Amino acid sequence: MRSLGLVRRKSQAIEERRSVPTRLSLPRAEVEEKLAARISAGREIQNLGILSEEGLEGARAKRTKWNAYNIELLKRCFEPDSIAEEYESVSLLGVIYTNAPLSRRVESFRAGLGKKLTCLESILERLDLIPGDSRGAESSATTDRGHQKNAAFIVHGSDEAAKTRVARFVDRLGVRAVVLHEQPNRGQTIIEKFESNAADVGFAIVLLTADDVGAPKNSLNSIRPRARQNVLLELGYFCAALGREKVCVLYEDGVEIPSDYLGVVYTPFDSADGWQLRLAKEMKEAGLDIDLNRVI
Repeated sequence: MRSLGLVRRKSQAIEERRSVPTRLSLPRAEVEEKLAARISAGREIQNLGILSEEGLEGARAKRTKWNAYNIELLKRCFEPDSIAEEYESVSLLGVIYTNAPLSRRVESFRAGLGKKLTCLESILERLDLIPGDSRGAESSATTDRGHQKNAAFIVHGSDEAAKTRVARFVDRLGVRAVVLHEQPNRGQTIIEKFESNAADVGFAIVLLTADDVGAPKNSLNSIRPRARQNVLLELGYFCAALGREKVCVLYEDGVEIPSDYLGVVYTPFDSADGWQLRLAKEMKEAGLDIDLNRVI
């Protein structure tokens, strides 16, 4: 009977918290940045190449630490704890198989992590519906200005590996990496979503990777690899919006380089990561707050 009473009181306490409107405990821009970073970190774990039992155990350990951090973060970002409780209520486990082969258990591992990622994405999409703490209004405005300055937009084509390498390097420098498809839609069209996110950055990194091929009409035998058309369009957009000194192009060897963007910094995107220090210096010169010691 005593245990039943404890359960009832706990359930009553949870219901009382849920009846209190959720509010932000931290500035909205800061919460958005932190949630986007946790989603990105979760995707990295979900996409790990798991080829052995040891690999699966290691991935599970990373997932456990990632999940525990998320719970604590949500408790610090929202009050009361209803958002954190919503997240905790989502099971981290996929389908449990008995004596299943490794591939099936890896699939289950990724499915369970996917449920948590979906929950975080849902919270991020609802963020602008949750009122902020009026006590932090002044702090929020200050944070928004710093948030805008210390963010870099990653313009990319279809090379997911290249995009991830650059985005995670930018994160390591302490700069918010803005990748368009990782941002909440908020009911916007693609161009509206692009414009609203592009307005909140102080730098743009454009990846010219071998996504397409092309050649002059009168020289069809001279086919060369080139970037996708949307990448070149966005390159021009940021040159106009930010100024050429705040745009850096990373290009793969052999990819055709546009001839009409003089003054833009072009840096080879080499496998030895020689581009990292050059990019970091350009970002610092453009006014972003970074520590060059983090390049190493």
